[in-house]
Amino acid sequence: MLKKILKSVVVTSAVLGAVSFAQDPNLHIYLAYGQSNMSGQATVTDKDRVQDPRFLVLRAANHSNQKVGEFYPAAPPMGHSQSKVGIVDIFGRKMVKELPDSIKIAVANVAIGGQSIDLFDKDRNKSYVQSAKNKGDTWWIQYLDEYGGDLYKRIVEMGKIAKQKGVIKGFLFHQGEADYQMNDWPKRVKKVYDDLIKELELDPEKTPILIGELAPTGDLGWRNEAVKQAADLIPNGHLISAQGCPALKEASYTLHFTREGYEKFGERYAEKMLEILKSQEPAPDSSKIDSSKVVRTDSTSRDSTSSDSTNSIRNMAVVRAVDSQSPRLFYDVYEQSLFVRFKKDGVEHRYRLTGRKK
Repeated sequence: MLKKILKSVVVTSAVLGAVSFAQDPNLHIYLAYGQSNMSGQATVTDKDRVQDPRFLVLRAANHSNQKVGEFYPAAPPMGHSQSKVGIVDIFGRKMVKELPDSIKIAVANVAIGGQSIDLFDKDRNKSYVQSAKNKGDTWWIQYLDEYGGDLYKRIVEMGKIAKQKGVIKGFLFHQGEADYQMNDWPKRVKKVYDDLIKELELDPEKTPILIGELAPTGDLGWRNEAVKQAADLIPNGHLISAQGCPALKEASYTLHFTREGYEKFGERYAEKMLEILKSQEPAPDSSKIDSSKVVRTDSTSRDSTSSDSTNSIRNMAVVRAVDSQSPRLFYDVYEQSLFVRFKKDGVEHRYRLTGRKK
């Protein structure tokens, strides 16, 4: 009888689609926020609905019969109920493709089109909403309500859940079209980031924010100098180029990216984050190296044998010289292997550290 009950619970959970976790260091969570390009404007296709068990959405808005604060297999809409496909959809799929199978990626997306950075500012959002209501600018209030009526609070709520269930690896940000006349916009972007870092008790040195350019061929591409200023103001801010990402010509404006534009742009967010993750690899310990466990490869012919003990020697910072001067140690995140790399007689050679004698 007990087995039947347990089986029923498992089946029910699978049908509901929610994914539950204890705190898992291999669950990497990103908090995304901004306006329409972060919400996503590309038409949803069948391939966007294909779920990857390693790519999840931390539901931040109340819709789709899914509970706020729960994890589900990622599929659009990733933000509010009218979100389509955008940066976070492409970002997540690229990340799981490139990272080891042991890593899961989750994104919480809090974004509403056409809104100022002030809507995300804990000290300005209430007056901003009231001013909009006074002007009759209320078309977007329904989406604000899906996020609980306060975007800053919702990001913080998602951040606290993220810290309990996994590890916050960074922020994804795209906004600025609504504030094209705001001279101090870069400083306001930094303030929101700083407030979130403080409230969530995050280490700013380990928590980057990726800030994307506005569509260069769009109406507001000229504002990208301000976007760069915002990224430069934040010590761990990183500018994501939108050069070569096509913009969509619409009836009244050209502000959003095309499907191709989102795909290029989202992958660039992921590529920058992968670069950052690689730079955060822990410093290795040279005392754990055994020179007998070095297998030679070179730039034209790599050893294709994957080591069964690579993980045990991954954490090394320096390695003794291997039949040449000044070798360099590096970890290849794509091959999940540690290498010694050096040049000899003008030819680059690589040694894969496998822990296997040869």
